[in-house]
Amino acid sequence: MRSLKALRLSRGSMEMCSSTMSTRVKQRAVIKALTAEKVTPTEIHRPLKAVYSDNAVDRSAVNRWVVKFSGCRPGKAIIVGETRSGRPITATDDEHRKLVNDLIQNDRRITQKRIANHIGMSIIE
Repeated sequence: MRSLKALRLSRGSMEMCSSTMSTRVKQRAVIKALTAEKVTPTEIHRPLKAVYSDNAVDRSAVNRWVVKFSGCRPGKAIIVGETRSGRPITATDDEHRKLVNDLIQNDRRITQKRIANHIGMSIIE
């Protein structure tokens, strides 16, 4: 299959490409293109795994995206995830680290709950 051969790129050349696009979005773009060519999810997943190794989306994610893209008109599917509400994945930055460190240095017995209340953040349980 010609399109699958085109996907077998070396990791070095993939890293030199656009670093502004997330790995997941790049993989969705590949899934979208191959879905339009009627390639099966298994045949899509193999080259993704070869190129992205541990960062490759799993087979069930490929299946979900194939189903999603199959229902769209060509060129109309959105590959970038929509912004979702909720807690951010992480909230660590230098300002918060310094603030937490200062709180701990001033009171070695301070609790996570008091730190979270003081700096206005939630705690991960």
